[in-house]
Parts: sequence; structure tokens; C-alpha cells
Amino acid sequence: MLPTKSRVRKESFGKIMKEGVFVHSPNFYLRLVDRKDKLPSFFSFVVPNKIKKTSVGRHLIKRRMSAVVEKLLITLKPGFLVIFFAKKDVSAFPFDDTEKEIIELLKKAKILG
Repeated sequence: MLPTKSRVRKESFGKIMKEGVFVHSPNFYLRLVDRKDKLPSFFSFVVPNKIKKTSVGRHLIKRRMSAVVEKLLITLKPGFLVIFFAKKDVSAFPFDDTEKEIIELLKKAKILG
């Protein structure tokens, strides 16, 4: 699980939702804002009730997304606020497929160094 110090704070959500840039993939999308500083990037993960009804299922998807980002944390560029959103229920997909898709999404967003 991604450490608390690497997560987006609640106060930043409004700014990211208002000013953030969209990047899409088939199962995920993200919104990001460049803070233009050298502090580490912060991440957050959102899985709506519409995607998965049970909190257990939503947390499973969030943990999977978080695990991929945690692996890549040292290779990601600093200075970004990023929120990942799940478009579909990916809990039945193999973890490797989820990992590949998130990596491609980060490359598309030009965050992956």
C-alpha cells in the first residue's frame, strides 16, 4: 500500500478536479496537475460505487493500483498531483494486465521517467 506521505491531501482534490489534465486508457483514467516543484509526486485512487458495490471490492482495486504505483515510485517524476479513477471492474483481471495498463497510462501522461 502506498504510504500516507505519498497520497494526495483532501484539500488538493478540488484543484486537481478543476485544473487537472485528463489521460485515458481502456480501464482507467487519471487527472494530474504539475506543481512545478521538486517535491515527490502525490497519488490518490478512486473507485466509484457504480463500478463495484462492496467496499471490499473497491479496496481490492485501489490496493492493486496502489501496488503498481508503489513499485514505480522511484522512477516517477517529482512535482505532480495525480488521481487515478477506475472506469471498469478490474478485480477479475490478472494483476499483470492491470500493471501494464497503468504503466502505459503513466507513460502517456509523461510522468514515468
